[in-house]
Amino acid sequence: MKKLLTNNLVQLILRVLSSLVGLILLLMGLGFLILPEVFAINLFIEPTRAVGINSLRGDLGALFLGMSFFCLLAILSSYRRLLLIPIVFLALVVTGRLVSYVIDDNPIVLVSSLISELVFLSILTLSLVSFSFNSDSKNNLPTLKTLFNKKFIISTIVIILLVIVALTGQRQLGTFLWNRLAGKQMQQNRISNLPDGLHVGLAGTGSPMPDAKRKGVCTFVLAGKKLFIVDSGPGSTLNLELMQVPLSKIEAVLITHLHSDHIGGLGELMLKAWATGARTKPLKIFGPKGVDIMVKGFNQAYSVDAEFRFAHHGDAVTPMEGHGGLPQTIEGFDENRAAVVYQSDDVKVIAFLVDHQPVKPALGFRFDYKGRSVVISGDTLPNESLRYHSKNVDLLFHEALQPKMLRILNRAAINNGRKVIAHVTSDILTYHTFPEEAARIARDADVHHLVFHHLIPPIPVAILNSAFIGDSKKYYDGPITVGVEGMLFSLLPNTKKILKEWFL
Repeated sequence: MKKLLTNNLVQLILRVLSSLVGLILLLMGLGFLILPEVFAINLFIEPTRAVGINSLRGDLGALFLGMSFFCLLAILSSYRRLLLIPIVFLALVVTGRLVSYVIDDNPIVLVSSLISELVFLSILTLSLVSFSFNSDSKNNLPTLKTLFNKKFIISTIVIILLVIVALTGQRQLGTFLWNRLAGKQMQQNRISNLPDGLHVGLAGTGSPMPDAKRKGVCTFVLAGKKLFIVDSGPGSTLNLELMQVPLSKIEAVLITHLHSDHIGGLGELMLKAWATGARTKPLKIFGPKGVDIMVKGFNQAYSVDAEFRFAHHGDAVTPMEGHGGLPQTIEGFDENRAAVVYQSDDVKVIAFLVDHQPVKPALGFRFDYKGRSVVISGDTLPNESLRYHSKNVDLLFHEALQPKMLRILNRAAINNGRKVIAHVTSDILTYHTFPEEAARIARDADVHHLVFHHLIPPIPVAILNSAFIGDSKKYYDGPITVGVEGMLFSLLPNTKKILKEWFL
């Protein structure tokens, strides 16, 4: 009798503990499904933009939810053998982590996760073993006998041997994989394979405020075969390269205004455009008054570097006459008139005045190609010039500042004694456009699709997008997209469709 009571108590404790494991796995699964970026940070995972976030929701969300489902189903029914499913997955997770500790440089990373997983694995295994030894249920298969049969043991040994061979042959395997990857990297890039049309890609959607997810503002426009870069914020050149934008083929760089967050990456962009394509002419840099001073400064700052590269590579790679940038001041516009920046064949680019006081002048750009059109607002308050030049465009890329979110940051800065940050977060409310204001512009101009970029404040997780948009959909009933790095919008001639792809 005493032995029976003891067994029942052990069974109860293991059942309760297994239920807790199932609930924890359920919370992890829901976390990756709803807040993938937050849970990724806790596990030191850095997703690659939208594609990585999609994988977090799908793969890790499914893993944890699946383990939770079978764990709780086993506990709440008489089919306790179903615990074998989360046990196998946890065992594989632990195995992968142990392999990582053997071959990676940071063996201590996520040791707390390993301990948790080992605890979960032990609880579920003990629960399964205990039930197998003590249950008389007809529904319960002889789990241990089924598991440890000859075929299963032989298969397990074969898998272990394959893993050992792979680990001991890392150098050969790594060399093989690198040969494959190198060949793939040198293949013709995706941008070159795009069909004829007007294509717009986001290489930077951030602002001067620190943002781990976003680079400084930068947009590229491919009109037919003509490639333009609009603004070159800090770090954005890296994204352009990762998106396989052929920098050596840039027709011109267009600068909306001379704030640092729009020009901080220009030196690197000019260098990469030169050194990756053996350019024999400097990169054309169009911008408002002052662009000549800015470009001259970057040319001077990178001049010593250019000499070093020429000495190393020579004319075949780095001809000195192609180094740096050639500034061209955009003129001929006023409050009622745009200036034609570029016109050739079916491509037309105009610059128009926007309102970013005290920055003066500040510009927006419109691109037209074979009946399709795009406007990039630059930094601005709502103004009639932007509304007029956005009339009937397919895509309006508009900067946006969410005042409610910024005021919360402002109060937090005040409460924590961050006086300078508090001052800045108050000041910038006066020369940016709120999402609802941009929506009204899109409505009045009959814009087909509104895209927010250059976002203030930073949006760390996608679930905040709705809060950032605010009441915009009350004023504009067309599609609204909160831009992130890697988005590519394609407007093909003779259609009204706007296609969206991911290039990161």
